[in-house]
Amino acid sequence: PLLPVVMRLAAELSPAGNWALLARAVLEELASVGVPVLLGVRPVEGRVPLLLGLRTESERTAVADRVAAALRAGVERAGLERTGAHPPVVVVGVAGGWAAASAGLRHAAETATAAQGLSDRPWYDARRLDIDLLLWRLRDHPDLAAFVERAIGPLRDHDRTARPPLLPTLETYLAHAGRKAETARELHLNRQTLYNRLARISELLGTDLDDPQTVLALSLALRARRHTT
Repeated sequence: PLLPVVMRLAAELSPAGNWALLARAVLEELASVGVPVLLGVRPVEGRVPLLLGLRTESERTAVADRVAAALRAGVERAGLERTGAHPPVVVVGVAGGWAAASAGLRHAAETATAAQGLSDRPWYDARRLDIDLLLWRLRDHPDLAAFVERAIGPLRDHDRTARPPLLPTLETYLAHAGRKAETARELHLNRQTLYNRLARISELLGTDLDDPQTVLALSLALRARRHTT
């Protein structure tokens, strides 16, 4: 099986003519991974696509860990790390044969673009970002912006003028599937303060945060806002 992988560099990290240097540095780092590699560069899109040869699909995760570390080390070796710049995004696609390689690389490349702005991880599994990819593809559709405004517009208005901001509280709460103890711990809040913030969010949105349909809509809106603002 062949494993498609795409690394996307942020615009501020574009090597500006030093793509050969980057490719050489990445290949040198990948030499220690222990799997066959085909590597290319796409300067216009700021992407480095790879095809990796696996012995079995069961080693996908272990190989992805090593490859992601090698890619980031190659970026560092090429002198492209900068303070304050967004780190490279590495997306690992679905393993398949030669017939599926082209589609797998295109899917990973699109997903790497859609993943811009997500919390930093060593690598992203393309299979787990299909919703983000769909929302990215709809980024220019006015209905998506209208949906985001209906769902979380009052919170965005609140956060422009009032403190504390409530959108981070809602994001963390939903990320922890409504588990208040975990949410409070991550936000460094006591339980009562968190309850007060959640009550204020419900009041502003006119919704019930315990309703599954409401939770689904809010989760989608929070993910979609990266592509509509």
